[in-house]
Amino acid sequence: MMFPDDIELAVAVYMADHALPQDKAIETLLRAELQRSGHLSGGAGRPREIVDGQPSADYVQYSSYLEEDS
Repeated sequence: MMFPDDIELAVAVYMADHALPQDKAIETLLRAELQRSGHLSGGAGRPREIVDGQPSADYVQYSSYLEEDS
């Protein structure tokens, strides 16, 4: 896979700093961003108000609305 020159350079520097081959460096960087943004499967990094893809009752702004349903 080819990236723009600035990204290629940044990955090369990361590889050198962490003594990783290119594929592991890219995997590590991608995994960190996917966890941070909440897109990694398993819910790692997901906002706490989202549980199993649904809003959690613990973090709903109007919790009294949900209490009426129970």
